[in-house]
Amino acid sequence: MNINLTFIQIKKVKSFPRLTGLIPIVFILIVSCNSSRHNNKGVQSAMNQYDHYIQTMDVDSIALLFTQNGDLGAMAHGRDSIRNFLDKFKSFKVLSQTSTTDSIKSTRDSTIQKGIYHQTVIVPVNDTVTVKGEYTATWVWLPNKGWHLKKMETNPIK
Repeated sequence: MNINLTFIQIKKVKSFPRLTGLIPIVFILIVSCNSSRHNNKGVQSAMNQYDHYIQTMDVDSIALLFTQNGDLGAMAHGRDSIRNFLDKFKSFKVLSQTSTTDSIKSTRDSTIQKGIYHQTVIVPVNDTVTVKGEYTATWVWLPNKGWHLKKMETNPIK
């Protein structure tokens, strides 16, 4: 009996160090892949994507950046409503869309991002309009999907 126990213990000791070396590496890879997006840089990246979709007036992609029950101010609730609302602006040509982040405050899986946006647009009567305002974006982290807008509010600055 003693010989068998010694043999089993030696065998476990020999194979376990190999696994011990791999487990931390695999864990670090998994955590770093997921956490690199689940932070303020990920929020900023999502906002940059939002800016890009606004500039290209890709209403389907804009709507998909929102949660299923997301709000575009008080004007539209839910992805379909957001898409339909933005479709009204298809004849507008957005020349530029930029946003500057003033603050990002995160709590677990939600973040409030505040800042200033600048937009230059050619409206259907061929006038060029420049708009500046404040925005408040409420983001939520959806596992396996990343950051999505729960609410986007804007207020023009005169």
